[in-house]
Amino acid sequence: MDTNSDIKKVENELFDLFESDSEVTESLKSFLKAPSKRIRSIFAILYLKSNNCEITDDVISLLTAGEIIHNASLLHDDVIDEAETRRGETAISKKFDSKISILSGDYLLSVAVKILLKLNNDEILNTFLNCTEKMCKAEIKQYLLRGKIPAESEYIEICEGKTSSLFGAILKSAAIIKNLDKNRAERFGTLLGTLFQINNDSSEESIKSDKKNGIHTSLEVLGIEKTNALKDNYKEEMRAITGVFPNKTYSSRLIDLAVNL
Repeated sequence: MDTNSDIKKVENELFDLFESDSEVTESLKSFLKAPSKRIRSIFAILYLKSNNCEITDDVISLLTAGEIIHNASLLHDDVIDEAETRRGETAISKKFDSKISILSGDYLLSVAVKILLKLNNDEILNTFLNCTEKMCKAEIKQYLLRGKIPAESEYIEICEGKTSSLFGAILKSAAIIKNLDKNRAERFGTLLGTLFQINNDSSEESIKSDKKNGIHTSLEVLGIEKTNALKDNYKEEMRAITGVFPNKTYSSRLIDLAVNL
């Protein structure tokens, strides 16, 4: 049940894409190599293996593109949040300046698009273009709501846009490659990503950072009881989705990781 070898393939492809030809690209490569859980890739791998699918080279390329898009969003986030550090190191926006961080994020996005183009699948490309559009719109919405308590629907919309849209895009695209039910895969990703964001918003570190930036989190928007009820509903629906998967060994690990994020 080891996913390490597959994640290693993703990281090898990711690191090989970037040469250290300047101080900025050296810092960018260091940023990409910094310890990361690679949770988006891990969940996609487990999802496919739960359906007895082989992790082929096209899947590895897809996951590499997903990791790059995620990292690009972090470079942009650090500018928006005026973050001092990222993964234990000085944030690129602080080491250089915000302009370099934004340009580096844009550069990563262009690299991700080139990888997706090589998959030669218009539906996958459109899925990711729609995803990045949702991510940007959600970040803009959250920024404009700073200092205000959003409505419940606005909070969920922001979570689904800035976080779960990428989870959904990766899982949907993996399902397309392997001829699985793409709508089921995307739904699982949406549930997973929203649960991940709600849990992240509830962490002590996130609460401290969000308070500084005037962002209200799930506990303030929904309250403890409604937050827990919402999370339980997401977990139950994810259990129902994975309950029909043929490989019970991998599906058990998949759902265990999902509900214990």
